[in-house]
Amino acid sequence: MTAALVWVVAALAAVFLLLLVAIVARRWLADRRGAADGAVRPGVEATLVDYLATEEDRAPPPPRTVAERRVLREVSLATIGELRGRERERLVTLAERSGIIAEAEAELRSRRLLRRRAGAEALRQFHSEASAAALSAALADPDLETSLSCAVALAELDDSAPIAAVLERADEACEERPGAAAAILVALGRRHPEALGEALDSERSTGLRRLAAAIAGELRLAEHAEALRAALEDPDDELVARAARGLGMIGDAAALERLLELAAAEDRAWFVRLAATGALGEIGDERALAPLERELQEGAWPAQAKAARALRSLGGRGEAVLRQALGSPREAVREHARVALED
Repeated sequence: MTAALVWVVAALAAVFLLLLVAIVARRWLADRRGAADGAVRPGVEATLVDYLATEEDRAPPPPRTVAERRVLREVSLATIGELRGRERERLVTLAERSGIIAEAEAELRSRRLLRRRAGAEALRQFHSEASAAALSAALADPDLETSLSCAVALAELDDSAPIAAVLERADEACEERPGAAAAILVALGRRHPEALGEALDSERSTGLRRLAAAIAGELRLAEHAEALRAALEDPDDELVARAARGLGMIGDAAALERLLELAAAEDRAWFVRLAATGALGEIGDERALAPLERELQEGAWPAQAKAARALRSLGGRGEAVLRQALGSPREAVREHARVALED
C-alpha cells in the first residue's frame, strides 16, 4: 500500500511538473511574440496610414516577417470597420496582396476550432470577393459558429454570394441561433434585397419567415410588400404581426383593408391587433380613423397607446378625435390622448 501511494504521489508530481513547464513555455512564447509585435507595430501602422492617405495605387512592400504580417492583419481588422468607399477597397486590396486573405482562407481548413473561427471572422470583416470559394466550402463546417460567420461573410459579398446555400444555412440555424440568422438576412437585405423574397416563401420555415418579415419592414423594402401581404393570411400570429408592422413601415396602402380586419379580429392574438393598429396609423389612410378611435376607447392599455399614436400620425382629423377623447369619462383614454397630442 505504501509503495502504491508513493507511485501515485510521484505520478501526480510529474503531471504537475509537466503542466508547470507547459505554462511557463506558453508564457515565454507569448512574451516573445508580444515583443516582436511591439517592435514592428509602429512601422506597420505608419506604412498603412501612408498607404490609405495617398491617391497612388502603388501598394507598400509585402510584410517581410511573420510578426509584420500578424500585426498588419491585426491593425487592418481593427481599422476596416471605420472605412468606407475607396479607402476600404484599398485596404482589402492590400490584404489580398499581402497574403492576409489567403492566410485566413487556410485557417478555414485547420483542424483547430479557434483557428477556423478566427479565419471566418477575418474574412467576414474584409468582404473580399476573392474569398468566396473558400467561404462557400466552409459553409458545411461542423462548428456552427464558423459556419454562420461564413454565411454572413458570403451574404455581404456583392457578386459572389451563393444565395440559395446562404439562405439554407440561415434557415437551419434560425431556431437555435436566431440572432445569427437575422444577421445573415440583414446582410442579404442590404446587398441582395431580392433574396428576402425567397426567405418569405411559404416553403421556408416559420422562424425564417418571421425574421425576413421584420427585416423587410425595417429596411423599407417595398418590393416585398406583396409577400408581406400574403403573410397576413398565415395562421402563425407572430408572423402576421411582423408582416403587419413591416407593411406599416413600408406604407403599403394596398394592405389597408386586411389590416382593418386584423385590427378588429377578436380571434387573433392581442399583439396582432396591436401591430395592425400601429400599421394603420403609419400608412396614414383616413379610413383607419373609426377603428383607431374604437381601439382608443375600448382596447387594452397597449392597444390604446398604439391607437393614440396612430391617430396623431393621421393629421388634422386624427388630432380632432384625440382632442375629443380628452373629455372621455375614462381616465386611461384621456391620458393616452393627452400624451399623443403632446408628442
